[in-house]
Amino acid sequence: MISAILVAYKDGEFIEENVKFLRERGFEIVLAVDEPSERILKIIEKYGLKATISSKRRGKWRALNDAIKLTNGSYILFLDSDTKILDIGCFEGLDAVEIRKEVVGSSLMERLANIDYFTMYLSSKIASRFNSCLSINGSAFLIRREVIQRMGGFRRRINEDTDLGFRLGMNGYKVKIRGRAMTKAPSSFKGWLAQRERWGLGGAEILIENLGKILRSKIWIPYLFMFYPTILGFIIYLTLPNSIVMKILYLILPLLTFIPVKFLSLALLTLFSLHTIKNIIAVIVPFVIWTITVIFTSKRERYRLDLRLLPLYYFLYSPLWTMICISCLVRVLLARLRGKSLNVDGWIV
Repeated sequence: MISAILVAYKDGEFIEENVKFLRERGFEIVLAVDEPSERILKIIEKYGLKATISSKRRGKWRALNDAIKLTNGSYILFLDSDTKILDIGCFEGLDAVEIRKEVVGSSLMERLANIDYFTMYLSSKIASRFNSCLSINGSAFLIRREVIQRMGGFRRRINEDTDLGFRLGMNGYKVKIRGRAMTKAPSSFKGWLAQRERWGLGGAEILIENLGKILRSKIWIPYLFMFYPTILGFIIYLTLPNSIVMKILYLILPLLTFIPVKFLSLALLTLFSLHTIKNIIAVIVPFVIWTITVIFTSKRERYRLDLRLLPLYYFLYSPLWTMICISCLVRVLLARLRGKSLNVDGWIV
């Protein structure tokens, strides 16, 4: 028997569709719902589903652990209510499966987020080649029952799924990429910021707790460049001639009156050209490398992306996401130093 846990807060867009899909395939289905809507309660009654229900928001990690207690399957599939499962894939013999996800939506933020989900997918696939894992996107994944029990279930973390994925990788479990699902992403910039603040704080929490183990794994390198591609440009910029030296020469050379004007002019022009070339190299070269990589791999993986948005993603979306992560890392560090707990707007831990 295979079990499925469908988790929702208040309501869930794809709950009934997922119930129908899974029932046809013989899954045991359990719902974990906080503050359920009338629609959700009717679905539970209509299909005679097992459910763990709370009138108050208890935190996703706790809701998932409560639901695990009601399952009997040798494998457990976890699905968020905003994710629609399309294909499970082959998982026999594996410890855990990250299900490939694509964002469904037509807004600008949703189409940009889809590029994000592709980089997550690609990073997870690279890690799986090395029988490792640094993270799991909890909106759709499957795990062997005895494995999650051995891991002690979900821990009390902001990103309980990222934490579980990291622990799976560090304990040598086999995590592969299988199946396919469609998921929702925030359609507004405000909603995206709220989601990314939570992700950033949760990721920083896990990074600080496990920094040594992460660095020793070596898998963090492809993760870093896939999630934050503009970092490559920054590294290239640092390896090129020092701009401070050039600025000093800009000030000093005009004062050297013993140098003929024509030679001085050529020297200043050379400095200007070098500085311009440096900036162009630091910006264009990594962008071209990243763009070619994304286009080639997305075509090979048959992952639908709006390739017209790659410049916007690289030069605006990704740097903003990077700055959010850095800000969240500082915030978590300060909270740890002060001995204070973290509060995330709109989220219960």
